Amino acid sequence: MSFNIAKRTLLSSIIAASSLSTLALAQQQEGFTITPSIGHYNMDNDRNTEDDTSYSLGLGYQFNNPWAVEFVYLNADSKQSGGGDVDVDQYRLDGLYHLPNVSSLNLTPYLAAGVGTADFSNGEDNNTQVNAGGGLKYAINDAVSLRADFRLVNDVEDHHLDNVTSLGVQMTFGGSSSNSSSDDQGYTPVEQTYTQVEPQTAPKEPVEQVKEEPIAAAPVVEEAPKQVDVVAEPPGKINIQFGINKTNVEQKYYPEIAKIADFLKENPGSTVMIEGHTDDTGTASYNQMISEKRAKAIADVLTQTFQVSASRVNSVGYGEERPFVENDSEENRQINRRVVAIISTSEA
Repeated sequence: MSFNIAKRTLLSSIIAASSLSTLALAQQQEGFTITPSIGHYNMDNDRNTEDDTSYSLGLGYQFNNPWAVEFVYLNADSKQSGGGDVDVDQYRLDGLYHLPNVSSLNLTPYLAAGVGTADFSNGEDNNTQVNAGGGLKYAINDAVSLRADFRLVNDVEDHHLDNVTSLGVQMTFGGSSSNSSSDDQGYTPVEQTYTQVEPQTAPKEPVEQVKEEPIAAAPVVEEAPKQVDVVAEPPGKINIQFGINKTNVEQKYYPEIAKIADFLKENPGSTVMIEGHTDDTGTASYNQMISEKRAKAIADVLTQTFQVSASRVNSVGYGEERPFVENDSEENRQINRRVVAIISTSEA
């Protein structure tokens, strides 16, 4: 069976995926994954089969935690040492566990293991195989990563030990509405400040004086004391954590956002501006984008979940442009990774 068309398709996919975006640093998001790869299949010497180029396609799912699962099809068109073609079709199901990412380089190492089978066209038995290894991902943006992978593949029954080295592009689709972040610790404090416009008092009505015979002093109408509407204090400072390299807001933090929603509903003249800020880690263009996504994520919860009118909720991202403190330590960078909710009221 010829796999030339499949090979060309896989190579085209790798080239196209690599050009999907600029090199803005990000981490892979939750969702379904597609990973076309090209590599080198190193055969056990006992197989009497030459090493050759391999082509593979992985379909999987990245969970909102360190784990991922992936089904992989691999093909290698090799030759026997004495001549003759050998077509290899390998199928396997793998589990991946991602280790903490190296934020300064935006690299994520992972461990992998799985089970599968391989069909050799030269008549070798279609035996069960187990594999173990790992790899490294370099995030191009929040949905595309370059991926290097190495596996040891053991034939359980015939005890052949092969190895496969590959380089591919992992693309992620269909995850949460927004799932990327530049935060090293995956934590963003949400600070809330408050600005109140003092209500204006209606202008004083002129007091009409009445003259009587004989002339007498007009009665004096005392002005009533000014009445100032008392507006309830806005909710205090709240903190919301985002997952590592995520921008989706977890539901366990909804009660914190509900404090803002309740205040807005109790004060119909109030509005809120959600501001997103980052530290200076990563590129400025990516930090700008991620600050906008985080601010919008909280704004969406207010409007979509808590039914606050969209006309009263706005969001803006400032990226790394407005640090609260100097980005000269990890503690200060964590302070600068923040989202601020500014509530304004205007009650007449």
